[in-house]
Amino acid sequence: MRYVAQLLLQHLREYPAWGFYLALGLFLAASIWLRYAVGVSPNVAAWPPNWLGQLKGLAFNAFPYFVTLLLYSAFFRRWDFWQRPGFWLTTAGVLAVVHFNQYVPFYRPVYQNWPYPWWEWARKIGYNLHTTLFYLLVPGLFVWWDQSLRPTRFFGCTAQGFYWQTYGLLLLLMVPLLVWASFQGSFLRAYPRYRPGVLEEMRFYSSYLTVGAYQVSYVAQFVALEIFFRGFMVMALGRYLGGGAVFPMVALYCYLHFNKPLPETIGSIFGGYILGVVAHYSRSTLGGMMVHIGIALLMEALAFWQLGRPKPD
Repeated sequence: MRYVAQLLLQHLREYPAWGFYLALGLFLAASIWLRYAVGVSPNVAAWPPNWLGQLKGLAFNAFPYFVTLLLYSAFFRRWDFWQRPGFWLTTAGVLAVVHFNQYVPFYRPVYQNWPYPWWEWARKIGYNLHTTLFYLLVPGLFVWWDQSLRPTRFFGCTAQGFYWQTYGLLLLLMVPLLVWASFQGSFLRAYPRYRPGVLEEMRFYSSYLTVGAYQVSYVAQFVALEIFFRGFMVMALGRYLGGGAVFPMVALYCYLHFNKPLPETIGSIFGGYILGVVAHYSRSTLGGMMVHIGIALLMEALAFWQLGRPKPD
């Protein structure tokens, strides 16, 4: 924990404008209020895709990204990166990945042709594989095209700077909070991400097989997600923003959670900031993978435990 605390303090010393943190916090708080209290939905793009829906989806993700960058420029007097073509190319890559993952589900025509009992399982497996592909594809293209990114060890896929004891303690500290969350009504509406149903009943497949296959794709998605958010966004954008690249990553990461329960969305801000700062200084994303996968699997296990627990009369 001392290691993480030292990195956080170093980041705060390098970016000491408390007015910026207040402004960014108010912006994210207002966004969360609009989402959860007013009901503004991120599901703005229709399927099959149409131009208006796609533009709305692109604007939804671009909004927190550019608002955060404008706040960063205003408070830290950094306007130089706006004039650099590499920044705009990286920005296009960031927004393209998030947009394609949320609003252009290429996998739909595949599972829609499958027999009915497979639909839900295929849809969720398809989403995980689809997002994994784009989270890795665009960063991979950047590394292939731009040799200056190759020392990032594919955006943090290195054990250098990774201390498993630190992240194990972080996971341990999260357990009581996750247990508490599992008793909230919104938790079981969101988790487990795939629960056995029609497929297992009609086709007589073991739920261990279907749930196990889903969990493998679920874990793969989190590995790719960490490479993209804590690796690509922090390290590729960091060439233009330095440690300030953590801030637009956090804002975009928060908006990504707007289909999740409220406590998880709030937690994504603090978790995204901590993991982003650690990735920026350590140049490793393995810690983020360990924490993210650990929390995800714990939430799945708690959800199945809650479903199997006897209910009071």
